[in-house]
Formats: sequence, structure tokens, C-alpha cells
Amino acid sequence: MKRVLLVNPFGTEQGGFSNPPLGLLYIAGTLLKHGFDVRVVDGCLVGEEGVETALAEFRPELVGITCLTPGRKKALRVAQMAKELDRNIVVVMGGAHPTIMHKQIMEHYPFVDFVVLGEGEDTCLEIAQGKDPALINGLVYRDGEKVVKNPPRKYAENLDDLPFPAWHLVDLKKYPACGEGMFRGIDLARETRVSVVFSRGCPGHCDFCSTWWIWKGWRHRSARNMADELEWLWRDLGVRHFCFADDAMTVDRQATLELCDEIIARKLDIAFFATTRTDCVDEELLLKMKEAGCYNISFGIETGSARLLKQMGKENDIARSEEAITICKRIGLRVTALLIIGNVGETEETLRETVAFLKRTQPDEIGCVGGLWVLPGTKLYQQCRRRGIIDDDFWLTDEPYMIYTQEYSLDELARMQQRVTNYRPIWKKVVSRIRKLSASHKNRPHQGHN
Repeated sequence: MKRVLLVNPFGTEQGGFSNPPLGLLYIAGTLLKHGFDVRVVDGCLVGEEGVETALAEFRPELVGITCLTPGRKKALRVAQMAKELDRNIVVVMGGAHPTIMHKQIMEHYPFVDFVVLGEGEDTCLEIAQGKDPALINGLVYRDGEKVVKNPPRKYAENLDDLPFPAWHLVDLKKYPACGEGMFRGIDLARETRVSVVFSRGCPGHCDFCSTWWIWKGWRHRSARNMADELEWLWRDLGVRHFCFADDAMTVDRQATLELCDEIIARKLDIAFFATTRTDCVDEELLLKMKEAGCYNISFGIETGSARLLKQMGKENDIARSEEAITICKRIGLRVTALLIIGNVGETEETLRETVAFLKRTQPDEIGCVGGLWVLPGTKLYQQCRRRGIIDDDFWLTDEPYMIYTQEYSLDELARMQQRVTNYRPIWKKVVSRIRKLSASHKNRPHQGHN
């Protein structure tokens, strides 16, 4: 196989915004290094018709599709389109959802030939090279009527060994800006924000998240390797605005300081947004990040209730989060507090604790997807399965995810959100979204809604 088309499914934007498909670009970099003819098509930019056109014009021998749980049906539609064009096209799916629900996908969707588990660069390369599937670790495939899951693949020990993402395969100027205001002369509302990663994985074990299970720990690139990529994007492609898409960028304090020093020493005039844990920062580190170009840092706060934090396995405490936000505010870093309203065990008391936390700390922005999502591969999902709230057949439906509403209805959840709206007007958008969900989810007993 020589021609490979990598597809980011259409209709998977979040609130109308999409980033370049970073995972696919990493795979493309590996395939290009080994002589393959590779194209990347982003359905979020070109739509279903654009993906169909790319398939017809490029005539790939292999199609690789990335898939997150909410967009799984769009990803499966791309797989079906490829097989309808030519049944000899090899269709490969990867990403969080196929990694977790691989057996269901292989048993129910015959137009998918392979599922790649977890980290995909080396596995996709071996598929493209035509290696015997039985000899490829980290792969799920069919052998007659039987679905075969091979042993897991050992993840890359040194992330520096991976080629840089093949950024030249997408037109970065076509992606929307994300931000507001000026920082270092950079207009955040006009400059495309490009996602990069310094690390893979997370040291946490939160019960609502599958990151720790998929990535099996936390690893980071060297400061020099990361800075080399930033400099290439800055110098050759004119990128000025970045988002570190790490789940927890600053777990290794010294490595983060070294990265900031590299950025400063190279005089890279950039602005960047980062996400991390409040127990992985201190004043010296935050000051250095700001000097290197960080203008906003996002923390996974989740709740202002110590009881709920312990219950969800957050492995952090309220005092540490309050301290981290206070430091950011003092040194002039904007703060986004990521929250979940409607946790298991949420009560009037825990809601009051969250509102009190917000009033004390005064974060600049609040991020929330609207309720507690129940997603496969999480401890929360296993708990809900044991309680009979959900089963694996849910992922065969068209519903993107399930919202946990066993202790309150969606209308009650909307009222909870309204309580927090009084703190920040931005929450009005979240409440509106919850109410729309309430209308669209009525009379769906298979979701376990009361």
C-alpha cells in the first residue's frame, strides 16, 4: 500500500470550533518518513461532500479515521463511504472510542477492517507496510467470524523519536481563531490557534476520564524537541498562537521550566494557552510560563466540594486549587476553571460550595460541557453499568453520550447550572444548551433518564 488518506470526520466540531487533527498529523509524519503518499482531509473544514471528493480523487489504498465517542457515528459513516467507493480499500479506525469499544465496532460494522489500540504511529505504519495482522501488536482484526485482539503495543519510550506532525498537509490559515484581546501584539481573536502537545497521558485517575487508562501513565518530550517544533511552526509557517493540548502539561516541573527557557532563549514571540493540574504548579513555574508566552491557564477544578473530589478520585484538594488560582491572578495570568455540575452525589450543599469557591477565587472564565458525561472506558461508566443505568448497546445508538441524571432530571440540572450563572454570564450559554438537551432527550428510557 502506498496511498494513504487520513480523515478527521465531518460534523465533529465543538461549538463550531475545530483544531487541526493533531493525532492524524503525527501518524502522517511517520508514514511520510517511510515513503508513503499521504493526504489528510479534515471533514470539519470540508464537510461530508469534501471527504467524499477526497476519497474519489485520491483513490487511497488505505483510509485511517480518528474517532472520539461523541463523533463515532460520523467516523463510521466515513468508513462506510470508503468501502462503498472500493471494497478493496483497507479501513482503519483509531482513537479513544475504538480503543475502548473495539469488539463492538468489529462485530457490528463490517466495513471496518482494523482497529488500532492506543498510540497509533507504529501500528498504522505496520498495517500500511502490509505486515501480517497476526504479528502487529496493538491491533484488533477479524479472522473469519472471530474478532482477534493482539497483545498491547509497548508505547514509545522516547517521544522525541517520533517525527513532527506533518503540518504542511493542512492549511492552517483555514482554521478559526480562538481567543480574545491582544497579548504581546498578537491578536488572539484573529490568529489561528494551533494545538501542540508536550506530553501524553495524565497521572490522575478521575472516575469520569479514560485518559489514564488509554495512555497508561504520563510521558513528555524533551524541552529542546518541543521548542524545535514551536520554532519551525513560528518561523516557517507563521504560527503565533498555540494551545498545549496536554491533559496535564506541567507534571514534570523541571522539564516545563526548561521548555520555557528554550522558548525565551530562542526569542519566540508567541502566545499560548495551557491546561494542567493545580497540584502541578507553583509561583516560580507560573511566572516562567508567563514570560515564555502563556496568557491563560486552564485548571480541572471540577467542583468546590471536597467530598465530591474524593468520591470522583480527583486526587487533589480545594486549598491547593484555591492557591493556584490566587497565584495566577496575582501575577497576571488569566485562569479558566473547568467544572462539572451534576456530579454523582451533587446536592444543594455541594453546589453552594462550588459557588463559594468561585466567589473566593474569581477565575476569569469557566469551562463546562454541560453536565457529567458518562463515557466508555471510565470508572464512572463501569459504575453505571453495574447499576443498570447503561449498557454497551447504548454506543450503537445515535446519541453522542449519556448525561448522568440518576439523582435529578435534566431540568433540575439546568437549574443547577443557573445557580452558577449568577457568578458568570458565560454560563447562560451552558444553561441554554442543557435545556435544549432536556427537550431532545425526553422519552429515551434506554439512557436511564428519570
